[in-house]
Amino acid sequence: MTFFENTLTRKKIYCFLALLLVFTFLTFLITFEGVDSGPKHAGRVVRATLGTIAGPLTGAIARDFQRCCTAFSLWVMVYCGPFLVLGLAAQFVKLRRTRVVETIRWTLWILGWLVWFMGGIFSFAHALS
Repeated sequence: MTFFENTLTRKKIYCFLALLLVFTFLTFLITFEGVDSGPKHAGRVVRATLGTIAGPLTGAIARDFQRCCTAFSLWVMVYCGPFLVLGLAAQFVKLRRTRVVETIRWTLWILGWLVWFMGGIFSFAHALS
């Protein structure tokens, strides 16, 4: 008897990619305006934008992993990580496929990624202050 099954669908992957695209654009806008101008400006903007998938660590990435920014990003990750883990785990637990179960899976999938990516936006509150 197996307790796992893969319920990831193309629609869920497209949903993830759409969220990633939106938050990548937001990260670009925030870092382009918020990171100190200077010779390292463009590099920091590019690294933070490409690091959007790292969620709460984008603030630390934007500041080249300064100690205080990294500590704050890790603190934010402690709160965002469980949402992402729950959203991912819900896609692989074997349950009867009913409308309610699928709605819960979709909700956890979207909520997990939203909280994870919002953690990145929140980490800028410290990194860019």
